[in-house]
Amino acid sequence: MKYPKESEDGKIEYKLILNDIDEDRLQELASQMKYRLEEGGGEAFYIIGVGDNGEVLGLSENELNKSLEILSKIASIINAKIVHIRKVQAKKGKYIAEVLVRIHKELIPVQVNIAVMGHVNAGKSTLTGALIFGKLDDGNGTLRALVANHLHEVISGRTSSITLRVLGFKDNNEVVNWNLKDPLDEAEVTLNSSKIIRLIDLGGHERYLRTTLKGLLGYEVNYVMLVVGADDGLSAMGKEHLAIASILRFPIFIVITKTDKYNKERISQIVNDIKNILRIPGINRLVMEVESEEDILNAILAMRTGRVVPVFKVSNVTGEGLGLLLKFLSMLPPTKQVENIQASKSPLVYIDEIYNVTGVGTVVLGSVIRGSISSNDTYYIGPTKFGEFKQVKVKTIQINRVFVDKVNPGSIATFAIQGVEKDGLRKGMVLVKNDFNAYRRFKAKVIVLHHPTTIREGYVATLHLYTIRQAVRFEKIAKGYLRSGDTSEVLLSFLYRPEYIEKGQIFVFREGRTRGLGVITELID
Repeated sequence: MKYPKESEDGKIEYKLILNDIDEDRLQELASQMKYRLEEGGGEAFYIIGVGDNGEVLGLSENELNKSLEILSKIASIINAKIVHIRKVQAKKGKYIAEVLVRIHKELIPVQVNIAVMGHVNAGKSTLTGALIFGKLDDGNGTLRALVANHLHEVISGRTSSITLRVLGFKDNNEVVNWNLKDPLDEAEVTLNSSKIIRLIDLGGHERYLRTTLKGLLGYEVNYVMLVVGADDGLSAMGKEHLAIASILRFPIFIVITKTDKYNKERISQIVNDIKNILRIPGINRLVMEVESEEDILNAILAMRTGRVVPVFKVSNVTGEGLGLLLKFLSMLPPTKQVENIQASKSPLVYIDEIYNVTGVGTVVLGSVIRGSISSNDTYYIGPTKFGEFKQVKVKTIQINRVFVDKVNPGSIATFAIQGVEKDGLRKGMVLVKNDFNAYRRFKAKVIVLHHPTTIREGYVATLHLYTIRQAVRFEKIAKGYLRSGDTSEVLLSFLYRPEYIEKGQIFVFREGRTRGLGVITELID
């Protein structure tokens, strides 16, 4: 047994032994832990009994317990806490410990955003319901109905809108939702949790692909959970979701549902189908089947490479595999947020929803891409169809219905704003502090994932970038034309209005069965 060599960066720290530490050394180790927590977005893994080169040496049980006591003391200095310990026998009479340390924030806990994707009827909403309510399904869609947003979703069983649900964990990794009167009460979950998982349930039917893309690109997604039903297997739509998430470089894990209905041979066949899809050039990832608690940390560490996709097998009816998935979610680290760098940059929030709240006025929901937004401060919102930005004041801010004074990168929040009416706003607008411009034309490098014939100059498709959704025309194509698998520099123009875009941003374009990706390389006035 051997771990990879320890890196100076990142959220993982190896310690051979902790003993006889004076106050100065204790403070040094506390500073080191604070750095690891910052690298991990509020969480860090410590592995005790392992050398810096990753060699497993192990400690006696007494030495290990003493080291864990000191580690807990170090954590308390910086307002952090050990929330998970797994002891493993390395050699005869020698042990190591895998430890998860979590920072305690005053109000808003550690947050992880997970996009829930998959084909229609794969069991996405039922799985979300099982995790949130801590109940098993009756096989007739009871849990799916509990988390649906609209009546037609309850009747059809299809999610047509983006549903955001919050799953909270305490320090002992107990699920907060299960002990609340209303497990869907976002504010109560947030206030009683040290870590929250925001499950962004996206539509699976092809007609709702634009909604799925908006959810994947419009929110600060950390991971993608692809749900595959054992009845249909990895369908065409599931393969497309997997390909898009892979090419956009999201860390992915897969959950195969409905395992109670089929034998092991059927499940193995689905796993092999997943392996074959992941081997495709451009995706090139490996499957790791998570069978026991011992596999969880290895799966999380392997996901760091960007090449490994953990696979879980669950039944929402019998409960098989749900405990393992919950343990994995409780330990899944936030993706790195360099808040001290990102928060100092010019604020940027892409607007997704607009409301008119009685007694409050105009309220917008959006993802904080960078910078920090503070209440009672002045910002600009736009662009309008003429490319203008209007000055507004952010009166109040809420995260999961909890009032906060400030939000940082990675947050999904609602902002009560003063100075503009709801009718003057639309999805795809941005909230910025300064340095704002709107563009109608831009250059990009694109790759065509699929197109039935040939794309020529003048071709029109729908572009998705964060919460922007607008038709664009391919004015110039460097290669002259594009077919499936082709890459080229192109000049694109928005058809209806200018948008706020930046160099380096990734977008998806689609039209009928056509799918493609692009990166903005140049902005043109």
